[in-house]
Amino acid sequence: MPNPSHEHGAGIVIETQTRAASTGPSGTSRGTLRGTKIRVLDPNLSIYLDLLRLVAAFEVVLGHARHFVMPGLPGFISGHTGEAVAVFFVLSGFVIAFVAEEKEHSLRAYATARLSRLYSVCLIALLVGFACDMIANRFGVVPLRTHSFYDPAYLANLPFALTFTNELWFSHRVFGSNEPYWSLGFEAAYYVIFAAFFYLGRIRGALIGVLLMIAFGPKVVAYMPIWLFGLLAYRFVRAGRVTLSKWLALGMFVATIPAYFLVKRTMEHWAWPMYEPGSASELARSFVYFALVGVVITINIVAFRRAAEGRTVFPATLARAIRWLAGASFTLYLIHQPFLIMLTSLFPGLRTHLLGGPVAIGGAVVLALLIAEVSERRKRVFQRIVGSLLGAPPRHEQPKSAG
Repeated sequence: MPNPSHEHGAGIVIETQTRAASTGPSGTSRGTLRGTKIRVLDPNLSIYLDLLRLVAAFEVVLGHARHFVMPGLPGFISGHTGEAVAVFFVLSGFVIAFVAEEKEHSLRAYATARLSRLYSVCLIALLVGFACDMIANRFGVVPLRTHSFYDPAYLANLPFALTFTNELWFSHRVFGSNEPYWSLGFEAAYYVIFAAFFYLGRIRGALIGVLLMIAFGPKVVAYMPIWLFGLLAYRFVRAGRVTLSKWLALGMFVATIPAYFLVKRTMEHWAWPMYEPGSASELARSFVYFALVGVVITINIVAFRRAAEGRTVFPATLARAIRWLAGASFTLYLIHQPFLIMLTSLFPGLRTHLLGGPVAIGGAVVLALLIAEVSERRKRVFQRIVGSLLGAPPRHEQPKSAG
C-alpha cells in the first residue's frame, strides 16, 4: 500500500545533545533536544522517501499487471508486491513520527491531517473502482466473478471501506475488485493506535491504545512492529545517534540492496498474505519475513540520510520530477487494479498482445496522474474542509509548540 501519511518536508531543524523536559500534547513530559542542529528530514531524505514510495507503488502495479494483463513480466521485477507494502509501513511510521513531533501538536490537528490525506484519495478511488467494475459487468467479455477476491456486495462493504475497518480481526472485506484497498485497514489502524499513545497521556493513552489493538485484532497488530521501525528510525536520527562515517554509511546503504534479495531468495516461502490470518505458525513465519524486509529498508533509509548529509544528491529537475510523480502514487496504488481488470475483461486478448500489457500499465499511470489533480494534489482543500468539521484552526493559526 502506498504511504497515505506523506508530508512534504522542507528540511526540519531538530536540536540535539542536551535533553530538557517539555510538555507534550497530553501534558506528559517529552524530551526537547538542544545543542547541535540536525536536519532529520532534509531535502535529500524527503525526496528519497518520495522515491521509495513511488518505486513501491509502481512495484505493486507491476505485480498485479503480471497477473492480469502482462503474464510475461519476469518475477525479478514484478514479484515484490507484499514487500512493497512493508516498505509503505516503514515509510509511514517514519513520516508520522516526524509530523507528530514537529507539525501536528494536538490530536485535532493530527486527526485533521490524517483524515484529509486519506479521504482526499479514497473517496474518488472507491468511486473510480466502482465505475470500472460497472463497465466490466455491463460490457465485459470475462465476468468479474471469475476473480476469487471479487465481492459484488458494494453497499454492504462500503461502510467498512469508508471507516477503514475492512480488516478487523479475521475479516477481509473487498470493495468490488479493489483488493489493494486492504492495506488501509492496517495503515489507518496504526494511525489511530499511535495517536492514542502519543496524544492521550501515559495512562489513559496506554489503556485506550491497548483497547484499540484488541478491537483491530491480532492480524493487524501482528505487523505493527514493521510500522514502528520507521518511527524508531526517525527518533534514532532525531536523537543524533547516527554517528557512522559517511563512507561506512554509504557502504551500509549499498549493502541493503543485496541484503534484501538475499532475504527474499532464502525466506520468501515464509511469506503469507498479511490480510489472511492463517495459522499461528504461518503468521509468525510471515511476520519474521516481512520484519526482516522492514529492517533492511529501515537501515537503508538511515544509512542514506547519513551518507547524503551535506551533499546535494538529487539535481533540481530530477527532484521536481520525483516529487510530482510521487504526488500521484497513492492514487495509482488505489485505482490501478480495478482499471486493469476492467481492461482485461473488455479486451481478453490484451494478455497475449505484445503491446497490451505496456499500454494497460501506461493507461493506469495516466489515469492516476489525471485523478491525482483533483484528489491527492488537492489535500489542502480537504484539510480545510475536515478542519472546519473538527473545529481545527487553519494550519497557520495552529500553535507551533504544545508546551
